[in-house]
Amino acid sequence: MTRTPEPSTAAPPESRPLRSDAEDAAEWSSRLLLSHYQHTPQAVISGMALSALIAWVLWGTAPHARLVQWLAGVETMMALRLLVAHYFLYGGGRARWSMRQWCAVAHAQTVLSGVSWGTLGLFYAVIDDHAARTALLMTLMGTCAGSAALIGSIRGTLPVFGVLAMGPLIGVLLTRGDLTQVYMGAALVYYVYLVMVKGPSRISGAMAEQHANRRDRDRLVARLEDAERVGQMGHLIWNEAARCSTLSAEAQRQLGFDSPTVDDARLLWGRVIEEDRSRVIQLSAQALARGDRELRFDTRILGPFGLRDLRVVQRFDYDPTGHATRTMTTTQDITELKATQRELHTLAFQDVLTGLVNRAGFTQRLHDRPVQAVLMLDLDHFKYVNDTLGHATGDRLLVMMAQRLGTCLRSQDTIARLGGDEFAVLIHDAADHGQLDRIARRLVEALSAPCRIDDHDIFVSASVGIAVRGCDGSSTTTDPDTLMQQADTALFAAKAGGRSRHQFHSEDLSQRTRDRVTLEADLRRGLSERQFSVHFQPKVALADGRIVGAEALLRWHHPERGPVSPDVFIPVAEDSGLIVAIGAWVLRDACAAAADWNRARAPGDPPLRIAVNLSPRQFLNHDLIGTVTAALARTGCRAEWIELEITERLLLDERGQAGETLDGLRAMGLTLAIDDFGTGHSALSYLTKYPISTLKIDKSFMRDITTRSDQAGVVRAIISMGHSLQLDLVAEGVETEEQACFLREQGCALAQGWLFGRPMPRHDFTALLLARAAVELTPTA
Repeated sequence: MTRTPEPSTAAPPESRPLRSDAEDAAEWSSRLLLSHYQHTPQAVISGMALSALIAWVLWGTAPHARLVQWLAGVETMMALRLLVAHYFLYGGGRARWSMRQWCAVAHAQTVLSGVSWGTLGLFYAVIDDHAARTALLMTLMGTCAGSAALIGSIRGTLPVFGVLAMGPLIGVLLTRGDLTQVYMGAALVYYVYLVMVKGPSRISGAMAEQHANRRDRDRLVARLEDAERVGQMGHLIWNEAARCSTLSAEAQRQLGFDSPTVDDARLLWGRVIEEDRSRVIQLSAQALARGDRELRFDTRILGPFGLRDLRVVQRFDYDPTGHATRTMTTTQDITELKATQRELHTLAFQDVLTGLVNRAGFTQRLHDRPVQAVLMLDLDHFKYVNDTLGHATGDRLLVMMAQRLGTCLRSQDTIARLGGDEFAVLIHDAADHGQLDRIARRLVEALSAPCRIDDHDIFVSASVGIAVRGCDGSSTTTDPDTLMQQADTALFAAKAGGRSRHQFHSEDLSQRTRDRVTLEADLRRGLSERQFSVHFQPKVALADGRIVGAEALLRWHHPERGPVSPDVFIPVAEDSGLIVAIGAWVLRDACAAAADWNRARAPGDPPLRIAVNLSPRQFLNHDLIGTVTAALARTGCRAEWIELEITERLLLDERGQAGETLDGLRAMGLTLAIDDFGTGHSALSYLTKYPISTLKIDKSFMRDITTRSDQAGVVRAIISMGHSLQLDLVAEGVETEEQACFLREQGCALAQGWLFGRPMPRHDFTALLLARAAVELTPTA
């Protein structure tokens, strides 16, 4: 099978810009001038022949000398007009003189022509032959009519010619005193008005209107083509009766056709890559056979810009008998979108450092594929390696450990790096206790072997916790999450038992469970006794250090334990469901603080936005929208002052309720953020599905962004993707000015961390705001 070429990044050519009204008017005048000179030779030659003919007719009744003088003057004038027209058309005159100059020449020629023919009308007074007079009269009338048909392109020329050519004759007739001739003179005045003034005016107006309609149509088509180009969306219409397809300009560019019509459908299908062609043809045929009105699918084409991804929508029209009469197809180039999705998918499910499955991919496989056993692995003393030899060495060690894991396990097993030095393995097929014991021993032995990095012999060991489904002495649960928790419990026991060993989960492995129960009871008591408090960490604009908001962070001061880390009690609160009540209390407190601070701000100051972390339990099991609505109403807080932070795991694990809830919260006016972005739980492929406004770059990336190119690259990639998805970005854990400078240079607008302020009680944050406001109001010297 031939290798599929890589997608091309070439862009379709730009469409030509629309002309302005002034440019269009100049172009129309230029076309009229060209028409005038193009018709001049025909008009002049006809006039030369007609002047000779009328001279011959009048020869027997008019004075010969005057008639010869008139004929010589007319013929000379017309010969000069021929020379001027030839110079304009073929002698380069258009390039040498401006359009204004050539219009002046045309008006001058019109005056000379009118005077020349008008002189002929004077002969009416000196001839007595009735037939000759009639011939003279008809000649002048014919000349005027012919001029209107042949040289009337330039505005104002015909009325001037008509007055000059017919004026002398009209004057003669009106002054003869004969009633009949007076009547003829008056009739000629009306004739000149109709033929030389009114008629050309109507024709000119009709031509101008036709030109304006054509111009408007061309502009509409150009705008549609420009919109298609910008949206990279073309369209083509297949007419079944004519067996022909009409393509828009963008469709021509996408598919690589020079003509706007294609009369062979096989040429259109031929643009689809060979691997996908039969599928899309079959989809279209099945839709027609079912009588579907619309069909949507994605495919890939090999066109003039290389391999491109297209999103195709087909709409079918049918006659009363059910036969398709017309198919309208829209084709949108989504190559960049697909490339971004592929990049996001890689970041979402693959660990950047080791190339293993990350936490998101691990969680997905844990739920989507059968699992017989879960093994949780942790490197013992890894922190010591990082602290003594540096994070670069630690990263190289992690890569080596990942490679050793691959040599110890089978291709059908899932190996994942969950973060830091924590790894996990999923055994998908049947395995008994003895097989798992041998696998665990092999893993401990392989990971505990010394590693040589930069002339250093590094010794680490590994602890392994194992949870098995359906084996003796192990759990019989069928819940993947519980199985994973039990493996984690077993890992804790293995590390507590001396490290560099493995431990199966069993029913008597309960110490950690008892600790958890105790901690849960303390949590309930702490909630009822109000042992919790909310601290606020400033969020600042990197451009000028201005405080734009804060993150509300829960703190617990236990009367006996003292301060308890959120990393310790939050997981227990989450598992027990207490997080719902605790979260509602935090939300109310944050809303009250946001309302007080924003009401106190000076008029014109942008509002402070307070971020509040939310638990997946609040989404999936409770009326979160009702809770938020009640908190806002009770505190008088406006929705736009609150930002709700959710975890990436929520987007990956939701059971159909989270999407509806997120849409409801966004509709209320709250903004939504992804917290701890990029830590391995990434569900980036779902970002376009939900109304997310902000990404918070996890603090784990901050520490080494100024010293490690890989960490800096990951942050750049996240910022770039955030910009491409039009999301706000907040960097967490910023501790140094160098980190802040790097983020500013990369276009990250907001940050929080110890550099700008540690989490602080509400009254301290209020004092900080007042102090900042006082500094801003103090006039500079």
